[in-house]
Amino acid sequence: MGADRKIARWDRIVEYFHRLQKESKRIKVIHMGPSTEGHPFLTVIVTSEENMKNLDRLQDINVTLTNPGELTEEEARPLVAEGKAVVIQSMSLHASEIGGTQMSPELAYELATREDEEARRIRDNVVSIMVPSFNPDGQIMVTDWYNKYLGTEYEGVNTPFLYHKYTGHDNNRDAFMTNIVESRYMARLMFHDWPPQAYQDHHHMGSYGARLYVAPYSDPIHPHGDPLVWRELAWYGAHMAYKLEEAGKSGIVNAAIFSGWAHLGFHWLGIYHNIPSMLTESASAKLATPLFIHPEQLKEETKMSTLVGTRMLPHYKPTTNFPNPWPGGWWRLRDIVEQQKVASWALLDHMARNKETILWNAYQKAVRQTERGAEDPVMAYVVPLSQHDPRTMELMIEKLLVQNVEIYRAKSPFTGDGVVYEEGSYVIPLAQPKMGLIKTLLGRTRFPDDSFTRMPDGSPHRPYDSATDTMAEFMGVAVDPVEFITEVELEPMDDYKQPVGAVDESSKVGFLLDARENHAFKAVNMLLAEEVPVMRVTEALMAGDYELPPGCFIVEPGHEEKLTDIAEETGVSFHALVELKADTAPVKQLRVGMYQRYWGGNMDEGWTRLCLEQYCFPYATLMDEEIKKGGLRESYDVIILPSDAPAMITGGDELKKWWKEQRQGWELPEYPPEYRSGLGDEGKKALREFVEKGGTLLCLGESSMYAVDALELKVANVLEKVPSREFHCPGSTLHIDVDTEHPIAYGMPEDALALFWGDPAFKIIPSADNHKYSVIASYPDSDILESGWLVGEERIANRIAALQAEVGEGKAVLIGFKCQHRCQTHGTFKLLFNSLLG
Repeated sequence: MGADRKIARWDRIVEYFHRLQKESKRIKVIHMGPSTEGHPFLTVIVTSEENMKNLDRLQDINVTLTNPGELTEEEARPLVAEGKAVVIQSMSLHASEIGGTQMSPELAYELATREDEEARRIRDNVVSIMVPSFNPDGQIMVTDWYNKYLGTEYEGVNTPFLYHKYTGHDNNRDAFMTNIVESRYMARLMFHDWPPQAYQDHHHMGSYGARLYVAPYSDPIHPHGDPLVWRELAWYGAHMAYKLEEAGKSGIVNAAIFSGWAHLGFHWLGIYHNIPSMLTESASAKLATPLFIHPEQLKEETKMSTLVGTRMLPHYKPTTNFPNPWPGGWWRLRDIVEQQKVASWALLDHMARNKETILWNAYQKAVRQTERGAEDPVMAYVVPLSQHDPRTMELMIEKLLVQNVEIYRAKSPFTGDGVVYEEGSYVIPLAQPKMGLIKTLLGRTRFPDDSFTRMPDGSPHRPYDSATDTMAEFMGVAVDPVEFITEVELEPMDDYKQPVGAVDESSKVGFLLDARENHAFKAVNMLLAEEVPVMRVTEALMAGDYELPPGCFIVEPGHEEKLTDIAEETGVSFHALVELKADTAPVKQLRVGMYQRYWGGNMDEGWTRLCLEQYCFPYATLMDEEIKKGGLRESYDVIILPSDAPAMITGGDELKKWWKEQRQGWELPEYPPEYRSGLGDEGKKALREFVEKGGTLLCLGESSMYAVDALELKVANVLEKVPSREFHCPGSTLHIDVDTEHPIAYGMPEDALALFWGDPAFKIIPSADNHKYSVIASYPDSDILESGWLVGEERIANRIAALQAEVGEGKAVLIGFKCQHRCQTHGTFKLLFNSLLG
């Protein structure tokens, strides 16, 4: 495995694992289900024959030790003695990082067949679980792409499109939201079926630094993880680095490059599940093609513009965490396979030698985190039944249950910190093993602003990813930390069922659907697909004693059977109207196109496709040629430009110039000509014509500034060229004031949270056309930050976050922040959805 210019394809690897299972009683292959595009997603267990016979018992012990409840130390000790250490290792989550998947069959074969003392000890004391490909679809894409251009000038270049249908490289940012099926499989494996005592995820990194990174992470670290986890990361990492040196592998670094505060992929999220969760990061070759590297090309990781956490490799020479630099020369896929196999084996070896210590500390971490939760000033997080968007609140509960968080529902009203909560409100106590996870996902978060995160001149370093991943804030769900709750009977959510909507009693007037619920848009799309007429109320509406905001949907009577089916599927309810005294307008399903480019693909475009599909919005994908030929208004009402640098949309010389300035140290990929996308002047002209003839150009995030140029809008980005010392906001939730009477903002709350991440903030330049511009949302004058990191609040205070501009007969909608980011920011989805309904 890893031979020059050879990549084993996933179908052959699947075939090989099944053959291993057929020939060995030490291997079990589990087909967890189909991948996004229908390929097998495998879990492979390797352990001794005796352990295989007792696998159910070992699984029960493992689950009990990681969530012990009232289990005493005296009761835990025999389980520790009887149990086996569990490790999960996953490979090639990022499909272009091919070494892990290529390594996995070799690792499994050696684990099953070696008969030396070390191998027997591992099999006897460890249940080794591997996911040989976390991204089977991408593995096939990359393999086929590589083979197609093997022997040509394009050999070894990465795919020009996303290597997952929706997410591309972002698939490991999905562990806490589990939008894609591969994430749900891994969450079931790690957090329910086999919570491991260690998890390791095998990756690649750039080609010109260290040859391999292993645990631990560098500073800063995220709060709320049990201290034992951070110690275990160092413990395991030291053994792996030691065994790699013993095996003659040079260029090994640990405690550098990757910080302990990063995104909530599985290899970081697991820490808050009390699982020491690690990365390996191998230097990349050109896929399976060797790469020659001159000694003078090898470099440090620390530069003035680098990420948080990279300062622990400040130069390319021996240090305590990098004692044996690689001297340069040919670098091959086989080198990657070998070093990842050594690291994998070393982890297994260490766990086998220390099985009882590891299992005892799994029990200790669960107990200690529960005790910390019990001692915390916050007793519990309460999720009130009364919400702006009740169905999205239920969706958040579903996502938390995927994480195996203990959640309870109140069986009667109760009081928390003086607030009365309704029956049916959810209570999430902190006195449980996943205390750290709960505080991470539901509590307000502030990224550290200190010597770890600032350069000597005071400029901030970039976090590795977003500065916060606060689920409740992203989803727009109200969650209250409470210190005291009155006595109330709580029902555990052991058998949670998705809410089922209903249709009220019959009505001669019609049925109302509340536009404050995201799932109402899904219901409307399903109705329109069935050719059921839907109206929209364009003003505030009184329904009994309740005042509903503008934008609610009305369905005429006579379709009750269809309404019942849709209510059951979506979880929203249709309310019978006695009378309707409000202005309405018919709802039309607009013809939507979305721009897709090459150059490795645009992840925001992929996530937006997933978001539209989840809520049943039909759309078409638009490539360069269709846009350039013009006549777009004949086929489309709305064209979406997902968030992207304007130069990436334009292509050509503008892209080359931008890439040289913004991607220093990264060469612009040399793709075959048909994959060098860009709209150029022709595309810009065609989009302007589309808008002038009545179309809507919907621009998300950075692409807004492309529209400003293409349509010659009287709009400026107030943050353009502002140095990071004066303004910095990396992936943080900010308050916005929303005009809920604006049709683009129908159903939104007046005070919402938006995810801001290097985005534009606007001002309207005074002109005779001021009346053609309308503000959808703006930032308040102070206290803008909710969670994350914001430097220079005054730069965006009272500035525009989203606007609409009339151009000819059409309009441009500029949403400066990330309203649908990674299909996670449900709290602002409605800004996207409203733009797609006429």
